[in-house]
Amino acid sequence: MGTIGPLRTLLASSTHTFIQGVRMLRFLGLLCFSACAGVALATAGTCGIGLLAGTFTWCGLPFYWIAGFPMAILCALVLGLPAYAAMRRWNLDRWWQFTLGGFVLAVPFWNELAQPFGSVRWAQSGFFDSLNYLGSGAVGGLVFWLLAVRNTQKGKP
Repeated sequence: MGTIGPLRTLLASSTHTFIQGVRMLRFLGLLCFSACAGVALATAGTCGIGLLAGTFTWCGLPFYWIAGFPMAILCALVLGLPAYAAMRRWNLDRWWQFTLGGFVLAVPFWNELAQPFGSVRWAQSGFFDSLNYLGSGAVGGLVFWLLAVRNTQKGKP
């Protein structure tokens, strides 16, 4: 009879640790999914705007899988996770704050990939590259807020 108490405590502790692990995996999954959704939605939107504007642009939609998603996941884990921790610490939990945060986190990628302000690439497709890269971050931040933060604010785990 004396061993039931410690066993119960060990079981409760193990269950709590397991649930925390599942929540962390869910959170990381939502973070990565949101980043990929940002890339997909921003690229599709940019493609649609380009085609409606009559640019006859090549959209490169199949490159989601090759370049866009892996880069988005890496950015979400390396930059987004610490940014989310900072936002929680400072009680920044509004949708526009997450959208702006995603936009700001995308600026280094935009600067490197779009080569703004003076390159040949910028002259040819600077507006569309800006929509694509900066929009990916902004939309990813908004999607993450919708899936993870807003639901937590409403009391859902």
